[in-house]
Amino acid sequence: MAASLPARILARPAFENAFAARAFVRAMLEFEAALAHAQAAEGLFPGDHARSIAEACATIALDEEELVAEGRRHASLAVPLVAALRERVAASSPAAARDVHRGATSQDVLDTATALCLRPCLDEADRALEAAVRALALRAREHRETPMLGRTLLQPALAIPAGLKIARWAAALAADRERLAEAQSVGLAVQLGGPVGALEALGAKGPAVRHRMALALGLADAAPWHAHRNAWIDLLDRAGLVVLTAGKIARDVSLLAQAEVGEMREAPPRPGVGGSSSMPHKRNPVACAQALAAATRIPGLLATLHAAAAGEHERALGGWQAELAVVPEIAAALGGALDFLETIAGSLVVDAQRMRANLERFGEPSTVHPEAVDEALAGLAAYLT
Repeated sequence: MAASLPARILARPAFENAFAARAFVRAMLEFEAALAHAQAAEGLFPGDHARSIAEACATIALDEEELVAEGRRHASLAVPLVAALRERVAASSPAAARDVHRGATSQDVLDTATALCLRPCLDEADRALEAAVRALALRAREHRETPMLGRTLLQPALAIPAGLKIARWAAALAADRERLAEAQSVGLAVQLGGPVGALEALGAKGPAVRHRMALALGLADAAPWHAHRNAWIDLLDRAGLVVLTAGKIARDVSLLAQAEVGEMREAPPRPGVGGSSSMPHKRNPVACAQALAAATRIPGLLATLHAAAAGEHERALGGWQAELAVVPEIAAALGGALDFLETIAGSLVVDAQRMRANLERFGEPSTVHPEAVDEALAGLAAYLT
């Protein structure tokens, strides 16, 4: 289902495209083509059968609305897709048609397709996080000795270097980036287990077929994870942590951007950005709004993911299907967070004069310690070169 218009204004276009109907169908067909080639390479059927299947995967035209309508009858998009693919292959090679989807099951297709759609989002997230950490670390060093009020419980506390606040943002994002990359290397995996997750139809060749598929699709090779989905959930949880970190940063920036405070802004005022329908003088922090909307949504999305983990036996009823529906929304929240981070990485405004004025008005006389910024940046040397 396409996202609603209110959801789309919070979305990152590349992430929308990654999970668009056409992209998901293409990912399912990529699974089927890779499966056929891998099985032929392992001698399970002739190579010309694999070529016929792969050609059909590359050329078949599927009506997405018909696929959805038929999928509702089976609670699975894979059932009508495989049926249509078999019919297409049978038109030129009835023998090859018998080898379509051989040894696989619906969950193999859908889980792998979801992983394939998520992969470009995670790759883009890694690049965006690297750029944000680098930019924020440089800004932190720039404001190593700029004093500002530290605030606890929303009240003036002691003076801190403005660079310390920014360095902590950068360090948190760098740690999130590392955790996400670690989880991606394991959790973004091909799914191939067959009807009950035992690769029963492929016999001793099953692991080799799966390994060939993983290489062809650019995914990790993992034992069937139909029933125990911890690595996958861990990956999505870590994507959620990026969203929450961006939300915390957006909360800080938006509070500092209030006119009564005026110490930071997400970006300089720009015509046509952040306008109000009734108050022409306003310039709203729209990137902050995007990040905070994502951070508000992500706990509920992850709660659904965790609730779905307590599945029944070898394939869950309802929980797994709920997970499939929520993963694109988790990706959408991640995309919104990245949009915000890109904005502040390139355009964050630090008003040192206003910081000093507020410190003089509300703070206690104290000395800032630039060494605290150095400590916060200690682990980010690679980003500062």
